[in-house]
Amino acid sequence: MSLKGRSLLLAATFLTALFPSAGPAAAEDPRSELLRRLNAERQRNGAPALRLLPPLNEVAQRHAEEIARSGAVRLPRGSERQVDDWMRRAGYNAHRWVESATASTDGFDQILREWQRRDRSTWTTAMDSEVRDVGIGLARMRGTPLYIFLFAVPEAEHFARTTAGLRDVERIRAEMLAEVKAVRRKAGAPPLRLNRDLQESAQAHAEDMLARGYFAHQSPSGTTVRERARKAGYDWRAIGENIAEGQTSVNEVMSTWMNSPGHRKNILSPDFRDLGLGLAAGRSKNGEYRVVWVQNFGAK
Repeated sequence: MSLKGRSLLLAATFLTALFPSAGPAAAEDPRSELLRRLNAERQRNGAPALRLLPPLNEVAQRHAEEIARSGAVRLPRGSERQVDDWMRRAGYNAHRWVESATASTDGFDQILREWQRRDRSTWTTAMDSEVRDVGIGLARMRGTPLYIFLFAVPEAEHFARTTAGLRDVERIRAEMLAEVKAVRRKAGAPPLRLNRDLQESAQAHAEDMLARGYFAHQSPSGTTVRERARKAGYDWRAIGENIAEGQTSVNEVMSTWMNSPGHRKNILSPDFRDLGLGLAAGRSKNGEYRVVWVQNFGAK
């Protein structure tokens, strides 16, 4: 089972007033000047400063040039998929992002004020403290300056925040055992105890799924919980396994399993006496950030 934590936001701001020069500093380095003014607004909103990143500049610039060629200040249908692909190709992993297109000859302060007034939703996202990175694209469309702002929540930082509670694996194992005991007691099943060999088997499978980027009971090498448990030294007469992906707490993953008939059957089976828990969180070889859970059940 997999939970995806990504979302996309897309918006366009249309500013058409003719304006005077933005000043010498802006002419020399408009991206840096825009960043300075955006960060001044974020500081007033209690948000940390944005980072102007080359990969996001590259994507924003590419999109600015494409929109300029089209001759219309709009974010075309399908832009979210296209920009998402460009970001991945540029090596940037975004948990969520928002983009704004602005064509105007106004000064930068006026651009930001009009943007705030006309597209409050996108402006609010740009001021969000979780948003840490920005890319700015610059082009001209029929002689009018065109600006593309691309704001992003970096996946790595979002993942670190949401999985902070999973770092103490021994505590997680104790919580899992307590929850499993509670539901089994309610169902009239005998309690389970943590088993070191089953924990080794479950942990190895969780780490293997994360490292090799798959999600299955059978590994790409063809091994199943039967072989993994015996390899870890567990001489079983009954064996079972639950796996899940994406959940960030014991309560969440247990709820997922208990609402699935097959997983629930393993958790409540009176045939089992021992439990092992595997938990792996990090980045797979395909670049995705994942949380992988494994329960191994057994009886000798």
